[in-house]
Amino acid sequence: MLLFIRVFLVLYGLIAAATGFMGVTAKYNPAITDAMTDNNHRFVAAIWMATALAFFYIAWNTSETALFRFLMIALFIGGIVRAAALINYPATPFLIFLIAIELIPPALMLWFHNKLLNAGSL
Repeated sequence: MLLFIRVFLVLYGLIAAATGFMGVTAKYNPAITDAMTDNNHRFVAAIWMATALAFFYIAWNTSETALFRFLMIALFIGGIVRAAALINYPATPFLIFLIAIELIPPALMLWFHNKLLNAGSL
């Protein structure tokens, strides 16, 4: 169970780091967006990169219960919001995959983490 948790935490950290890196290094194109929107996107990209650090930290410090739960709940809420947005456009296999990795593993990880905490294994 702990290995499953750690593997997914590192995976989520890599995804968050890649998302943040793409946003921070994106070229500014004034024909597509205005300066304020570009600035907001870069701010959110920096938050993604900081979140990646939190995922990597918690992968090696799984006893940090509050941070672990915050990250899992944030992922789960993100999946719910992404699923709710499907009323606006058709679901593609990639979107369904993104929703699934934001809903299923975090719920399992919360459950596994709680079992490990109760057993005194963390």
